[in-house]
Amino acid sequence: MSRTITVNPVTRIEGHAKITLDLDDGGKVVSSHLQVLEMRGFEKLLTGMELRKMPLITARICGVCPAAQLLAAINAIEAGAGIEVPAEAKLLRELLYMGHILHSHALSVFVLSGPDLLLGVEAPAAERNVFNLLKVNPGLAKKVLRLRSIGQKVVEIVGGRGVHPVTAVPGGMASRPSAEQLATMVKWGQEAVEIVEEMAGVLRERLDKLRDFRDAVQLPFQSLALSHGGSASFLEGDLVLQDQVGAITRTFPVSDYAAQLVEHVMPGSYMKAVRLRGDESQTFFVGPLARLNVNYRTGAPQSQEMLDAFRAGRQRPDAALDFVEARVIEMMLSAERISSIAGEELTGGPILVPCEIKGGRYVGAVEAPRGVLIHDYTADAHGIVTAVNLIVATQNNYIAIDHALKAAGEYYLPQKNDSLLMNGLEFALRCFDPCLSCATHAVGRMPMEVVLSSGGRTIRTIGRRAER
Repeated sequence: MSRTITVNPVTRIEGHAKITLDLDDGGKVVSSHLQVLEMRGFEKLLTGMELRKMPLITARICGVCPAAQLLAAINAIEAGAGIEVPAEAKLLRELLYMGHILHSHALSVFVLSGPDLLLGVEAPAAERNVFNLLKVNPGLAKKVLRLRSIGQKVVEIVGGRGVHPVTAVPGGMASRPSAEQLATMVKWGQEAVEIVEEMAGVLRERLDKLRDFRDAVQLPFQSLALSHGGSASFLEGDLVLQDQVGAITRTFPVSDYAAQLVEHVMPGSYMKAVRLRGDESQTFFVGPLARLNVNYRTGAPQSQEMLDAFRAGRQRPDAALDFVEARVIEMMLSAERISSIAGEELTGGPILVPCEIKGGRYVGAVEAPRGVLIHDYTADAHGIVTAVNLIVATQNNYIAIDHALKAAGEYYLPQKNDSLLMNGLEFALRCFDPCLSCATHAVGRMPMEVVLSSGGRTIRTIGRRAER
């Protein structure tokens, strides 16, 4: 008799979703599926808008990754207009974006996944949250929150606002930080380097204790990421697809994405999955792990040392848990780049050129914290958007997520502990840091329900009430 296990809602992720595990008569996991329960319809809402306003509008899609949406829209407009922005503007955008990456990764690694890693997946849900982490290890937790603060303050200074930046515009940057602000950011970057260095050791120790789980949630998929000739690139470059043994299987400009990738509707979900066009039996994942697989140069010394060590140990297959270590390396890179750009690389050159809007196709991409983000607009002769397609990172990871959830179910189900099963499934999902909407559930306050059913009939329901 087959059964279904449902985890609904999933907590400590951005958005609303549930996890379903289908079991066979012997209790073995047959399949898994993440169902996204929100329909937000941004592609329809954006149709009819002025193309020039798209960066500021799309930045409000998400309060967690607004800088990524902003710069993806700007990249699309500049590519369609055929302009090259000044080198100084590119550096200022990178400085802004490094603050964004540092903030987002610190949130993911320590606030969302941190309680699982540092307090244990086996810990009760009421205790497995950042508030209890503050009680158990206040020194560590405060340093983590300091990392987030540094990243957000960099975005605020360079971008004009901490949540929805406004200074990056089509054609370059509308303003630049003062000399005093740059000097402050140099110190912040240096402080962040020291914190990440300390945190890396703590996390590595915890990850080593999860080797069995790591081996259980392997990802036998290819990696897709932006690359600039093998150098880590968040804001420009070609899309590179690399197989599991390190061979590049496809390289294509962002403008050709529709000829290489195809979206698919998934059952019971408002989020689409993405596969490779022409070889849809093969799939891929995106994000920090994919970026570090595809790129072998960071351009900064301490993150390069960490990347070299990470790649040297890559004789094993990729796994969902590796996303955590990859984020730590990128936090180090972000901290180093904040200090370097603010302290040495800016020269006071021009930061803005004209950008003429006309009818046509506008396609651009960035590496959002969670992976490849693509914006595709069509505009008429008056600069009004007539068609929109957005492919967000979590869509690109959808199939890999379902695979990891199945593996996590297979790992935890035999232990016959309902709470541990629910915790383990959520932990596997959080490794991808999925961003399903602009809302993040309040930590420790969401209810949890698991339904076991057979032939449409509920056998029993397992639940945990919302904590107050």
